[in-house]
Amino acid sequence: MNNTLRNTLIASAWCASSAAYAGALGLQTSAGLHQERAYFYSQSGEQGLDSQTRPNIGVGLETLVGDKDEKIQGVLKISWVQDSAPKEPDTGGVSNAVYPAAHEQDARNVGVLGLGIQWGILGDPSGTQLNVTSLVGSGFLTTDNTEFVLLEAGVGGTHNLSETVQLAATLAGTMRYRKHMSFGPNAYVGVRYLFD
Repeated sequence: MNNTLRNTLIASAWCASSAAYAGALGLQTSAGLHQERAYFYSQSGEQGLDSQTRPNIGVGLETLVGDKDEKIQGVLKISWVQDSAPKEPDTGGVSNAVYPAAHEQDARNVGVLGLGIQWGILGDPSGTQLNVTSLVGSGFLTTDNTEFVLLEAGVGGTHNLSETVQLAATLAGTMRYRKHMSFGPNAYVGVRYLFD
């Protein structure tokens, strides 16, 4: 069985186990930037590289495991992310450069799964709290076989509107790895339903 699928099933079963009576369910949106490489070739066959920064947006579901009054909670995210289409490569003055027609492609849709921890560092978890998050995951569902590993660390905050409704926001630094590392910022905003 594919390791990513197996790990996803294990994490889902763990989060849905009967021992987890406290946590949250939520919706979140995201927007950010990521790096991609665009290759081109000179007429003599030498390869060139244009590093492009491209925007991405997303929407997803979020599950928290842990009592709403605790400062440390487990996080499981599953989301759909759309990476913008490649741009025409900057050939740096190479005349008559040849490159794939990647810049004519549509935006890329990716299913992303992440598992991590949210640590409250300042404030009251039942009111307003400053927190840090860490996440490991994968862009595991793609139509063009460009899956990637995802590592993320961020700082954010939560604010409880009531005993059961919480607003959450995070600004994170994200690293993607597929044949090479790429970096970029991502911002997340969401609403959670808290339960005990």
